[in-house]
Amino acid sequence: MSISNVELHNLPLDLSAPPPDARGWLAFQPSTEKAWRKVDGKWLPIAEANALIEARKSK
Repeated sequence: MSISNVELHNLPLDLSAPPPDARGWLAFQPSTEKAWRKVDGKWLPIAEANALIEARKSK
């Protein structure tokens, strides 16, 4: 699937995560209620990404 066909607000079920080269910083898969956030160029599950960002803020 090309990145031009991927809607980050509505990821299809056949994707387990957003494509690495997808533009944007938030992605959501409504059917599974999964969300991802891009941190340092990598897509992470939203809870993991938020925890990483909070840990960086407290340094």
